[in-house]
Amino acid sequence: MRTLLSGLLATALLACEEPPEPAAPGYEPAPPSTRAPKRPVCDADAKLDPGPALIRRLTRVEYDNTVRMLLGDAVDLARDFTPEEEMLGFDNNARTLSVTAVHAEEFMGAAETLGWRAVNRLPQLLPCDPALIGERACAEAFVDTFGQRAWRRPLVGDELATLMQVYDAGAEVDGFAGGVSLALEALLQSPNFLYRIEVGTPHAERPDLVALTQYEIASRLSYLLWRSMPDDALFDAAALGVLDEPAVLRAHAERMLADPRAEAAIWSFFEQWLRVDEIMGVERDVRDFPDFNDRIQQLMYAETRHFVSAIVNDPALNMTDLFGAPFTFANQELAEFYGFNDAVLKSMRGDEFMRVDLDPARHGGVVTQGALMTVTAKARMTSPVHRGVFVREHLLCTPLPPPPPNIPIVPPDPDPALSTRAKFAEHSTNVACAGCHSMIDELGFTFEHFDPVGRWRDVEPGGHRVDASGSINATMDIDGPLTGAADLARTLAGSEQVHRCVVTQVFRFAHGRGENAVDGCALNAMYDAYVDADYDLRSLFVATVLDPSFRVRRAEPDVEVAP
Repeated sequence: MRTLLSGLLATALLACEEPPEPAAPGYEPAPPSTRAPKRPVCDADAKLDPGPALIRRLTRVEYDNTVRMLLGDAVDLARDFTPEEEMLGFDNNARTLSVTAVHAEEFMGAAETLGWRAVNRLPQLLPCDPALIGERACAEAFVDTFGQRAWRRPLVGDELATLMQVYDAGAEVDGFAGGVSLALEALLQSPNFLYRIEVGTPHAERPDLVALTQYEIASRLSYLLWRSMPDDALFDAAALGVLDEPAVLRAHAERMLADPRAEAAIWSFFEQWLRVDEIMGVERDVRDFPDFNDRIQQLMYAETRHFVSAIVNDPALNMTDLFGAPFTFANQELAEFYGFNDAVLKSMRGDEFMRVDLDPARHGGVVTQGALMTVTAKARMTSPVHRGVFVREHLLCTPLPPPPPNIPIVPPDPDPALSTRAKFAEHSTNVACAGCHSMIDELGFTFEHFDPVGRWRDVEPGGHRVDASGSINATMDIDGPLTGAADLARTLAGSEQVHRCVVTQVFRFAHGRGENAVDGCALNAMYDAYVDADYDLRSLFVATVLDPSFRVRRAEPDVEVAP
């Protein structure tokens, strides 16, 4: 019975998949241009168009967070699921969250494990006493209440009756506990649990739009700010029908942002956007960097997390400090690895992370921290290309296409006697390469004082004095020469294009898709609110929630989803 049920549910799950939607105009990267990008234009009289809203499957993080809130079980089964493919830097992009047969097997196995584990905790999970009201009546009450929380909406139509048939089949074989366990498995394998399905209701004024239901708004809010399911307060607000009121929505967003769960969700945004999550997989040649190891990687990760936490939570700091602040956080071991001066080392207290003020002529915010410098370098040498591409794509939101297929990829000359600039000289002398690399290499060269593990150096391995001069071009507002990474960091901190990119990155994270031409008004509104709040990130998340596009979707044919 359990095998047959799992097979049917896996089939329903796979059937829920929809073919990839062609990217809307404005989504695909444009060819490289030496002209500065234009400021987004918004037609104030344009009708609201929320852009495409594809069905989004729970990510591994969202799955485990949801199970933890739903069952009180911190088993973290999804940690071993097939990793998500990232798109535009994030793991929650709907276009990549497809389901394969392997995913279906993983969901099936996890649901079976959670079902059997729940048997041992039934007194805590049941809303009733089966000895008082009867086993089947209590099971029905459980399926109804638990189902509403698991599917993040009330059960409708014959859903409850169908699930009770599953309970009856399990109870016939394994009694009350077995029936409850099998019904729980059915709930957790359903697309209604594994996907954030948004059916909506007809819009009162716009037949081309669908208004999200109260419960769908609650899920959008909770999975943005907590990467998990709604709590009781959100469910109660949805039941009252007040979540489409901006004042109520703002109050809940601010309440949730003050919750510790928001700290983890916001960090998830930063670690993916800034590629900090990649630091744990970095390898370095032990001949050149014998003291770089797993422990140092963990400390670099912690450094950036402490720094980001300060930027987000300290009222004296804002997102300009993310790029320009001349301080970091370190413990004694990391400070010694970086080679900080004696005065800093004397102030350290063992494993405790402390704020460390740095030389503003050398350092600037997250841009010069060890994690970022390490993940954008190579095993034995720095990489002006990787570092320049990072700035272009992640901080300026300027997409760069792959090299044309007819251009041979020639690696830099490995001659250790050459300076870094000499190794990459072909990029500027080859006409076919110069167009793109004029936008990349001159940015990357400004980081040359930082070696492949993020430590300051004045001399390259070949004995050449470091030349960290460079330039930035093809931007909205910051073209010009640069002298080192700290100069670049301060320049980025004051750039409108950079802060518009921050807004764009939050939009991508919040909506699970890339921005389209129709999103200009939403992005402008978010940017204006962000600037008015003095570049406060929490205010930007609130502005994202309050934008009208957060509460509607395009009208599309209904999709039937089997329980």
